[in-house]
Amino acid sequence: MAEPFSIAAGVVGVAVPALQGLKFLLDDLQKLKDAPKTVRRLEEDVHSVEMALSTLQAVEDREWQSLGLTVAEESKATVSTCTEACDQFRANLQHWTRHSEEGKLAIKDRAKVGFFKQGQIKAMSEQLRNCKLTINSIVSIATLYSSIRHTHITEEIKKTISTKQTEIESAITTADKQLIVLENKLEELSLSNSDDDPEEAAAESTLSKTEALQQQLEEERKALNASLKVLKELQSRSTEEAVAKAAAAKNQSYSATITTTFGNQNSGFQAGSIHGPVSGLSFGGK
Repeated sequence: MAEPFSIAAGVVGVAVPALQGLKFLLDDLQKLKDAPKTVRRLEEDVHSVEMALSTLQAVEDREWQSLGLTVAEESKATVSTCTEACDQFRANLQHWTRHSEEGKLAIKDRAKVGFFKQGQIKAMSEQLRNCKLTINSIVSIATLYSSIRHTHITEEIKKTISTKQTEIESAITTADKQLIVLENKLEELSLSNSDDDPEEAAAESTLSKTEALQQQLEEERKALNASLKVLKELQSRSTEEAVAKAAAAKNQSYSATITTTFGNQNSGFQAGSIHGPVSGLSFGGK
């Protein structure tokens, strides 16, 4: 199993470029001074994912060890998928607004962003919300693990575990429903470009409006599948048995790192605070 530090470093390693990509996308969106409401809502979604990623970076090494390598790897996959989607959407946005200057949308670009590209903008918003929900779920279970100090599960802890389980189950249900809707949308999309405006089709670099939307929805489906994997793993990690097991492993690891040094004189009375079992001691002279 990978060392705790390497797990945490790996997660941070994918979170940093994700945060950078989100910042660039947010800057581009904020420059559109007279953008439609869907763009303003997208800004809020980008910002919320930024905050979620910041909390993910704060998860400590010991908690990643408790969550396990599988959760860490699937978390990285979720974040990486979000990064790819943001980079692709930002490239599309720059293409859609190529006629605009100083943040003021040209008439042609306003028509694209305000009408023709609404499906892609909404799909991007949904993907970001799903990403935020998944990341918050990861951080929530990590926080639960960090708060457990003993293997004994109190009633208060049981209530907390129950709440976390409900949250995870709700997130899974939401993702499942989104995936069903998404699959239906993809089935309904026609691959025909017969209704495309010739000038618009040329400007889209051979991609029709329906093909561009399909590409965005495919990215969303990829992200949903990645999220479902990590959410289902978190579900198995949020049971009372799993939490107690993680607490026991944490206590064992903590006890194993404690050493006591008495110096050159091993006689007389010396005392301190010991939390845990004591064995292998003998009392006598030098």
